[in-house]
Amino acid sequence: MNPIKILRVFTYLCLVLLCSFRLHAQSEDSKRLIALEKKRFDAMKLRDTIQLSALLADDLTYIHSSGVIDTKTSFMKDIASGRIVYLFILPEKVTATIDGNYGWIYGRANIRFKLASMVGNIDQYVSFVEVYRLNHYQWQMVLCHNARIERDAPYFNNSIPQVKSGDMPAIY
Repeated sequence: MNPIKILRVFTYLCLVLLCSFRLHAQSEDSKRLIALEKKRFDAMKLRDTIQLSALLADDLTYIHSSGVIDTKTSFMKDIASGRIVYLFILPEKVTATIDGNYGWIYGRANIRFKLASMVGNIDQYVSFVEVYRLNHYQWQMVLCHNARIERDAPYFNNSIPQVKSGDMPAIY
């Protein structure tokens, strides 16, 4: 066989293997990012500000479904003080995409929380998008944007368990 043909075949095989490895690595990174998202939801529910602080970047912008915008400092303060208490967060259809040092997470969630200034719980269905940045080998969330959606919205999957007042489902 011609040495040039051998080199071409070898180069082609290397490219195929490299692309396969990159897709596999990206898939594994996406799974890790979704696992971090679960840790963040757990930390919010448990009011674990130590874990939460590690998952949030110092330059975080957190946009709530109400339109309120928090920084890392103000969000952490609200969690620590009990001004907002997350009772559960039930995510669905969570997907992650990685591009270099940034990762995007999309999904929907059934959320129950309470505010210290109000009586009773608040139940909401939201769609969310979050941006994570890889910083010194650690993923940290730099942006979160939530938007309320209606239960009967055509793009919303109604297979989420319907929660009655007083129920406390597991997060996953």
